[in-house]
Amino acid sequence: MLLPVCAGAQAAQAPAAEQIVALVQGSPQLRIDETIFSSGFDAQTHPFVNIRSAPEGTIGGYLVPESAHNGTLRDGTYVLAVPLDSGGSGGVFTQILFAGRSAKALAYIGYIDSAGHLSVSVEDGVIVARLPYYGDDSPNCCPKQYVVRTYAVRGGALIKLSERFKAAQDE
Repeated sequence: MLLPVCAGAQAAQAPAAEQIVALVQGSPQLRIDETIFSSGFDAQTHPFVNIRSAPEGTIGGYLVPESAHNGTLRDGTYVLAVPLDSGGSGGVFTQILFAGRSAKALAYIGYIDSAGHLSVSVEDGVIVARLPYYGDDSPNCCPKQYVVRTYAVRGGALIKLSERFKAAQDE
């Protein structure tokens, strides 16, 4: 199940799939792995992406450009969040983020990962990530809590601002 990446009301339309693939191709921190493919995804528009700084084989997934959304932070920075689908029941474990002064001048700034079903949005001028938090007796469908983290962009990097827990029934 894919969860949407939501954007603030002021957000413009996210770039097209071809533009997002080009952003990934132009980012030295990201690598398209042409040896991994799925019958469920078109390899041209939904390639498998690895993050070079992550431990080998731990962070990556199929690019899902149609679920990419954008928003503007309080300081005017334009942000684009693009999900990477695991191809399994956990859906989106990772989202890669790009930022810049405009949609035409974007650079990779980092990634947010989780134990699956990750949602990232731009709300009230900050990046908000919602990650499921499973207890010892929680089935994969039903987390007891969510971790809500907020992020900003500083010096071309993704910086965590806060983290709190929220009961699942509040979500």
